[in-house]
Amino acid sequence: MKIAACCGLVLLGFVTAAAAAPDKAVRIELNGVEAAQNRCRLSFVIENKSTDAFESLKLDLVVFGKDGGIQRRLVTDMAPLRPSKTIVKAFDIDGDCAAIGSILVNDVTACAPGPATACLERLTLESRIQNVRLFK
Repeated sequence: MKIAACCGLVLLGFVTAAAAAPDKAVRIELNGVEAAQNRCRLSFVIENKSTDAFESLKLDLVVFGKDGGIQRRLVTDMAPLRPSKTIVKAFDIDGDCAAIGSILVNDVTACAPGPATACLERLTLESRIQNVRLFK
């Protein structure tokens, strides 16, 4: 009986921590990929679900082609992010939008406040673009 009670408390603690995690998340959605003046515009919706403000959130992005080969690499700054606020950021890159197969969030190069590794863990990623995957 004591083992079951122990494990139940551990499980309850784990479920509570898991339920609390999304409140601390920064959700990044690839929302648009469109041609713009001989370039490709990547539009992101960034939702800060936490009560923390971010002065800096620089992402090292790697753009892969449909064939899996690396097309581009760029560092983007998704900040400033106010607490509990959603914003839109757009970045233009060289290349054909139709050739993009996926985008990797390779790393967080800067994050304030807090260490970059902690910020990477807080990211949740989604893509509205049917044939373009956003992942870490």
